[in-house]
Amino acid sequence: MNAKVGMLSGGERQALSLLMATFTQPSILLLDEHTAALDPSRAELITNLTKQLVEKDKLTTLMITHNMQQALDLGNRLIMMDKGQIILEIETEEKKNLTIPKLMEEFQRIRGEKMTSDKALLSV
Repeated sequence: MNAKVGMLSGGERQALSLLMATFTQPSILLLDEHTAALDPSRAELITNLTKQLVEKDKLTTLMITHNMQQALDLGNRLIMMDKGQIILEIETEEKKNLTIPKLMEEFQRIRGEKMTSDKALLSV
């Protein structure tokens, strides 16, 4: 509790930021790549903390991520964008059965080209 924020690890800072953002019980929580710069174990910790806070407080949350597995695992709706356009919207029931390969096939079907972002493909 007495540690200076600058002395905290990236994961600890991200956890603190998440707690601070939800402390006042906002109407909407905006998360922009909030686990991107973390190592896998810290990213999992922050993801679990996010899920707990969102479910406990029933927070409407918009999470932007390039991690396809995270996009599939979290939330009740998936919206895929490409070049600034919404190209795909998937609701709860359909999302439950979706896999990364199926999502990549859908992208290719819609855009007529393969997904090229290595960042998005890392979790395949």
